[in-house]
Amino acid sequence: MSASSHDRRRGRVAFPAPRGAAATLFTTFALAGCVGGAFAADVALTPTALDASKAPSSAHKTIPARPTLANPTGHDLRGEDAYGAGFFGASRAAGARRHRGADYVAEPGEIVRAPISGVVERIGFAYRGDERYRYVELADAVTGRDVRVLYVGPIVQLGAVVEAGAPIGRAQDLSARYPRGITNHVHVELRQSGALTDPADLLPVAAREHAEIEA
Repeated sequence: MSASSHDRRRGRVAFPAPRGAAATLFTTFALAGCVGGAFAADVALTPTALDASKAPSSAHKTIPARPTLANPTGHDLRGEDAYGAGFFGASRAAGARRHRGADYVAEPGEIVRAPISGVVERIGFAYRGDERYRYVELADAVTGRDVRVLYVGPIVQLGAVVEAGAPIGRAQDLSARYPRGITNHVHVELRQSGALTDPADLLPVAAREHAEIEA
Protein backbone atom coordinates (compact mmCIF):
# COMPACT_ATOMS: atom_id res chain seq x y z
CA MET A 1 0.00 0.00 0.00
CA SER A 2 1.35 3.42 -0.97
CA ALA A 3 1.80 6.23 1.52
CA SER A 4 -0.99 8.27 -0.08
CA SER A 5 -3.40 5.32 0.11
CA HIS A 6 -2.49 4.84 3.79
CA ASP A 7 -3.24 8.54 4.53
CA ARG A 8 -6.62 8.35 2.82
CA ARG A 9 -7.56 5.29 4.85
CA ARG A 10 -6.75 7.13 8.11
CA GLY A 11 -8.86 10.14 7.06
CA ARG A 12 -5.94 12.44 6.36
CA VAL A 13 -5.42 14.42 3.23
CA ALA A 14 -1.89 15.42 2.32
CA PHE A 15 -1.56 18.56 0.26
CA PRO A 16 1.31 18.72 -2.10
CA ALA A 17 3.83 21.41 -1.22
CA PRO A 18 3.06 24.63 -3.17
CA ARG A 19 5.64 25.89 -5.60
CA GLY A 20 6.78 29.28 -6.84
CA ALA A 21 4.50 32.26 -6.08
CA ALA A 22 1.94 29.96 -4.52
CA ALA A 23 4.53 28.82 -1.98
CA THR A 24 5.38 32.39 -1.05
CA LEU A 25 1.70 33.30 -0.59
CA PHE A 26 1.05 30.24 1.52
CA THR A 27 4.00 31.00 3.80
CA THR A 28 2.89 34.62 4.21
CA PHE A 29 -0.60 33.63 5.34
CA ALA A 30 0.78 31.03 7.73
CA LEU A 31 3.10 33.55 9.39
CA ALA A 32 0.36 36.16 9.60
CA GLY A 33 -1.83 33.66 11.37
CA CYS A 34 0.84 32.97 13.98
CA VAL A 35 1.59 36.64 14.58
CA GLY A 36 -2.08 37.51 14.80
CA GLY A 37 -2.66 34.77 17.31
CA ALA A 38 0.19 36.02 19.48
CA PHE A 39 -1.08 39.63 19.30
CA ALA A 40 -4.56 38.51 20.31
CA ALA A 41 -3.10 36.71 23.31
CA ASP A 42 -1.23 39.86 24.37
CA VAL A 43 -4.38 41.98 24.10
CA ALA A 44 -6.33 39.53 26.22
CA LEU A 45 -3.74 39.67 29.00
CA THR A 46 -3.08 43.44 28.97
CA PRO A 47 -5.61 45.90 30.62
CA THR A 48 -7.14 48.30 28.14
CA ALA A 49 -6.60 52.05 28.44
CA LEU A 50 -10.21 52.40 29.61
CA ASP A 51 -9.70 49.87 32.40
CA ALA A 52 -6.49 51.61 33.49
CA SER A 53 -8.33 54.92 33.76
CA LYS A 54 -10.74 53.32 36.22
CA ALA A 55 -7.98 52.00 38.46
CA PRO A 56 -7.87 53.79 41.87
CA SER A 57 -5.06 56.29 42.13
CA SER A 58 -3.98 58.62 44.93
CA ALA A 59 -1.73 60.71 42.69
CA HIS A 60 -4.17 63.63 42.60
CA LYS A 61 -5.57 63.32 46.11
CA THR A 62 -4.53 66.00 48.60
CA ILE A 63 -4.51 65.56 52.35
CA PRO A 64 -5.66 68.70 54.20
CA ALA A 65 -2.90 70.21 56.28
CA ARG A 66 -3.47 69.96 60.00
CA PRO A 67 -3.34 73.24 61.91
CA THR A 68 -0.29 73.84 64.09
CA LEU A 69 -1.92 76.69 66.06
CA ALA A 70 -5.50 77.66 66.83
CA ASN A 71 -7.51 80.48 68.39
CA PRO A 72 -8.99 78.78 71.50
CA THR A 73 -12.47 80.28 71.16
CA GLY A 74 -12.49 81.85 67.70
CA HIS A 75 -13.22 85.25 69.33
CA ASP A 76 -11.33 88.51 69.69
CA LEU A 77 -9.20 89.51 72.65
CA ARG A 78 -11.04 90.83 75.67
CA GLY A 79 -11.25 94.61 75.72
CA GLU A 80 -11.29 96.99 78.70
CA ASP A 81 -13.76 96.26 81.51
CA ALA A 82 -14.04 96.88 85.27
CA TYR A 83 -11.13 94.51 85.92
CA GLY A 84 -8.74 95.72 83.23
CA ALA A 85 -7.89 94.77 79.66
CA GLY A 86 -7.13 91.35 78.23
CA PHE A 87 -4.01 91.95 76.17
CA PHE A 88 -0.57 90.62 77.13
CA GLY A 89 1.25 92.95 79.51
CA ALA A 90 -1.86 94.95 80.52
CA SER A 91 -1.72 96.66 83.92
CA ARG A 92 -2.93 94.76 86.95
CA ALA A 93 -3.30 95.85 90.60
CA ALA A 94 -2.84 99.55 89.75
CA GLY A 95 0.36 98.85 87.89
CA ALA A 96 1.89 96.58 90.53
CA ARG A 97 2.05 93.71 88.04
CA ARG A 98 1.44 92.88 84.41
CA HIS A 99 -0.95 90.53 82.71
CA ARG A 100 0.92 87.30 81.98
CA GLY A 101 -1.25 86.10 79.12
CA ALA A 102 -3.94 87.04 76.64
CA ASP A 103 -7.69 86.77 77.26
CA TYR A 104 -9.92 85.46 74.48
CA VAL A 105 -13.62 86.31 74.75
CA ALA A 106 -15.70 83.22 75.49
CA GLU A 107 -19.34 82.46 76.02
CA PRO A 108 -19.87 80.25 79.10
CA GLY A 109 -20.37 76.65 78.05
CA GLU A 110 -18.87 76.95 74.57
CA ILE A 111 -16.12 74.62 73.37
CA VAL A 112 -12.54 75.73 74.03
CA ARG A 113 -9.91 74.36 71.65
CA ALA A 114 -6.23 73.52 72.07
CA PRO A 115 -4.10 76.49 70.95
CA ILE A 116 -1.18 74.17 70.14
CA SER A 117 -0.66 70.47 69.51
CA GLY A 118 0.81 68.61 72.44
CA VAL A 119 0.39 66.39 75.46
CA VAL A 120 -1.93 67.25 78.34
CA GLU A 121 0.63 67.64 81.13
CA ARG A 122 -1.47 69.25 83.85
CA ILE A 123 -5.08 69.81 84.82
CA GLY A 124 -5.45 72.02 87.86
CA PHE A 125 -7.26 74.85 89.63
CA ALA A 126 -6.94 78.43 88.44
CA TYR A 127 -7.04 79.83 92.00
CA ARG A 128 -5.80 78.40 95.24
CA GLY A 129 -8.71 77.56 97.52
CA ASP A 130 -11.32 77.97 94.75
CA GLU A 131 -12.24 74.73 93.02
CA ARG A 132 -14.77 76.29 90.67
CA TYR A 133 -12.27 77.28 88.00
CA ARG A 134 -9.89 74.94 86.21
CA TYR A 135 -7.07 75.02 83.71
CA VAL A 136 -5.59 72.68 81.10
CA GLU A 137 -1.88 72.77 80.28
CA LEU A 138 -0.38 71.37 77.08
CA ALA A 139 3.27 70.92 76.10
CA ASP A 140 4.91 70.25 72.74
CA ALA A 141 8.48 68.95 73.06
CA VAL A 142 9.12 69.36 69.32
CA THR A 143 8.50 73.13 69.21
CA GLY A 144 9.45 73.84 72.83
CA ARG A 145 6.06 75.45 73.47
CA ASP A 146 3.74 74.99 76.39
CA VAL A 147 0.41 76.66 77.00
CA ARG A 148 -1.94 76.95 79.95
CA VAL A 149 -5.60 77.73 79.28
CA LEU A 150 -7.53 78.93 82.34
CA TYR A 151 -11.26 79.01 83.10
CA VAL A 152 -11.91 75.78 81.25
CA GLY A 153 -13.96 72.82 82.44
CA PRO A 154 -11.72 70.03 81.07
CA ILE A 155 -12.98 67.27 78.80
CA VAL A 156 -9.54 65.72 78.25
CA GLN A 157 -7.45 63.43 80.43
CA LEU A 158 -3.88 63.73 81.68
CA GLY A 159 -1.45 62.29 79.16
CA ALA A 160 -3.79 62.69 76.21
CA VAL A 161 -2.22 63.75 72.92
CA VAL A 162 -4.26 66.46 71.21
CA GLU A 163 -3.87 68.43 68.02
CA ALA A 164 -4.24 72.20 67.71
CA GLY A 165 -7.92 73.00 67.30
CA ALA A 166 -9.14 69.89 69.11
CA PRO A 167 -11.65 70.42 71.96
CA ILE A 168 -10.11 70.44 75.43
CA GLY A 169 -13.01 71.74 77.52
CA ARG A 170 -15.85 74.22 77.94
CA ALA A 171 -15.58 77.87 78.91
CA GLN A 172 -16.57 78.70 82.50
CA ASP A 173 -18.64 81.62 83.76
CA LEU A 174 -16.48 84.16 85.64
CA SER A 175 -19.31 86.35 86.90
CA ALA A 176 -19.48 84.61 90.31
CA ARG A 177 -15.85 85.52 91.10
CA TYR A 178 -15.85 88.92 89.37
CA PRO A 179 -19.34 90.34 90.01
CA ARG A 180 -18.58 93.94 88.98
CA GLY A 181 -18.86 93.09 85.33
CA ILE A 182 -15.97 91.15 83.83
CA THR A 183 -16.00 90.03 80.20
CA ASN A 184 -16.18 86.25 80.14
CA HIS A 185 -13.06 84.82 78.59
CA VAL A 186 -10.40 82.13 78.70
CA HIS A 187 -6.92 83.16 79.77
CA VAL A 188 -4.02 81.83 77.68
CA GLU A 189 -0.42 81.80 78.94
CA LEU A 190 2.11 80.74 76.33
CA ARG A 191 5.79 79.94 76.84
CA GLN A 192 8.39 79.44 74.17
CA SER A 193 11.40 77.54 75.50
CA GLY A 194 10.32 78.56 79.02
CA ALA A 195 9.92 82.30 78.31
CA LEU A 196 6.50 83.96 78.51
CA THR A 197 5.36 85.10 75.07
CA ASP A 198 2.40 87.12 73.83
CA PRO A 199 -0.08 84.52 72.52
CA ALA A 200 -1.63 87.10 70.19
CA ASP A 201 1.65 87.31 68.29
CA LEU A 202 1.37 83.63 67.44
CA LEU A 203 -2.24 82.44 67.53
CA PRO A 204 -4.70 83.12 64.70
CA VAL A 205 -6.98 86.15 64.96
CA ALA A 206 -10.72 85.85 65.54
CA ALA A 207 -12.75 83.99 62.96
CA ARG A 208 -14.97 86.24 60.86
CA GLU A 209 -18.19 84.79 62.26
CA HIS A 210 -17.09 85.60 65.82
CA ALA A 211 -15.55 89.03 65.33
CA GLU A 212 -18.64 90.98 66.46
CA ILE A 213 -19.66 88.91 69.50
CA GLU A 214 -20.18 91.05 72.57
CA ALA A 215 -19.50 89.77 76.07
